[in-house]
Amino acid sequence: MKILYISGNQRSQQFPWLTDYQDDCLLLGLKELFGDDVVDCNKRFHLYSDYSDEQLATEYGRGFTICRNINTDNADREDITKKIRNKYFDYVIYGSIWRCQDHIQLVLENYPKNKIIYVDGEDSNMFLEERLKDGAIYFKRELYPDQKQAHLQEYMQHVLPISFAFPTAKVNNGQKKERRMAHSDPRDRKTYVFNTEKEYYQDYMFSKFAYTMPKAGWDCLRHYEIMGNGCIPLFPDIMNSPRYVMMRFPKALLTKVAFFDKNDPKWLDQNYEYFQAEVMDHMKKYNTTKALAEHVMKELSLLNK
Repeated sequence: MKILYISGNQRSQQFPWLTDYQDDCLLLGLKELFGDDVVDCNKRFHLYSDYSDEQLATEYGRGFTICRNINTDNADREDITKKIRNKYFDYVIYGSIWRCQDHIQLVLENYPKNKIIYVDGEDSNMFLEERLKDGAIYFKRELYPDQKQAHLQEYMQHVLPISFAFPTAKVNNGQKKERRMAHSDPRDRKTYVFNTEKEYYQDYMFSKFAYTMPKAGWDCLRHYEIMGNGCIPLFPDIMNSPRYVMMRFPKALLTKVAFFDKNDPKWLDQNYEYFQAEVMDHMKKYNTTKALAEHVMKELSLLNK
């Protein structure tokens, strides 16, 4: 499977919001599936293992979780415009459609709409219609059906949900639990004390539970970092999450966990091993970067039958 993956590669300390974890998660997963046949024509340098310590220090979130996950790079980035004209690639994926639209007119002129994919990892639906009308397959992370956008309904039916994920190779079942709650707590920024990814992960590994919550959007990489390190997210508001957001996240299971933590924490602790096993099983099946890429490719296959 040959995939042209188009997204930006420039980072700026002045504009940390340029980071798009959805973009990163999907590219990591596709690389796991197809290796160098996935060509990130604007090389996503921060995802590769040779990214320097000095560069890593400038990354949003200190580069935890996402950076340095691709070990080899033999992708052929030559003659991209020629390859687009010759339809060399099976699919063209825009990993962050609002942050990079390189070659877009050329792609639209040379590829059928069912071979062009836009991924929208933004927290809002602003400007959504501007690219929906291109007719490409559109994956949206924070997908909120909005009745005020009635004029978009004919396009919205072709919009598919997508979510963050955790790097497959980093998933572990945690360690022997030494404490009930992790130190890191998004409700108190003073708890953000970890300088390295290893220290940050160990906080979750040795803890039974860790609080999490929405940020600018409901989906948040922290949810997956907690599960990826063998810890159970305590997500008090999970039952209020919109239907089409985080659709592959263990919402029902974590709703039960939140309920028992509030009403019968002793019983929850007594049955911790059962809940942890359920969370980890779900996580490995649905919430790794590889599982994310497999899901996207399955959706594309169904749409191209």
